Amino acid sequence: MTVPSWHEDDPRNLSRIQRNAAQLIMELRSSAAQRTVLTPDELCRWHARLHAGCEVPVAGYVGHFRGDPAVKELIDYEVGLGPALKDGNPEKMGVWAQRVSDEMAAVLTGLNAVFSDLDARLPVGKSPSTADQILQVISFAALAHGEFLRVHPFANGNGRIARLLVAFICLRYGLPMFLHIKPRPESDDYLRASRDSMGRPPDFLGSHTTTTAVFAHMLADVLAGERVS
Repeated sequence: MTVPSWHEDDPRNLSRIQRNAAQLIMELRSSAAQRTVLTPDELCRWHARLHAGCEVPVAGYVGHFRGDPAVKELIDYEVGLGPALKDGNPEKMGVWAQRVSDEMAAVLTGLNAVFSDLDARLPVGKSPSTADQILQVISFAALAHGEFLRVHPFANGNGRIARLLVAFICLRYGLPMFLHIKPRPESDDYLRASRDSMGRPPDFLGSHTTTTAVFAHMLADVLAGERVS
């Protein structure tokens, strides 16, 4: 069955997504001190909130993971980037749609374990104050961003949700936000790091090492700007 693709945004959605992102950031900021557990339902809520009022090919694409049996068009919806290679698959791919639910459950179990550890080290009101603590948070943000991109759970909007996840971490631990949600950063380093985080069949493994370095540089630029101003 051929299903409608959602590889590109309708240009009319840009300003609406930007407004939705700003409102969602305000919501995340106001609830940051609650130190909530991250769940698939919450990520789907972010996706639905971010794309509220947007024109999309299939309404069910919003707020649902690929492979969700409740949306027939998503059951075998695969996503990839770049040219097809010898096996017929794109150069970079999100995991197979049928694996998304299990992969995201595993990813969130791992992330929530790190959240629990960092929550103990950095209680509410205590921002990272040493280079080691800052690196721990940045490395975690890179891991969360990279693992989300590796799975690519949604039909579209994965990059902006990954960046929202980074914002969620920064707000939780008192670091300044250093990534735009929409439009995405156009730096070659960021784009290259994001692609590095994705894999392809059969193992779908990516590397998030480059992302850690890119995020550290971006944060340093923001902090330097704050000191100057």
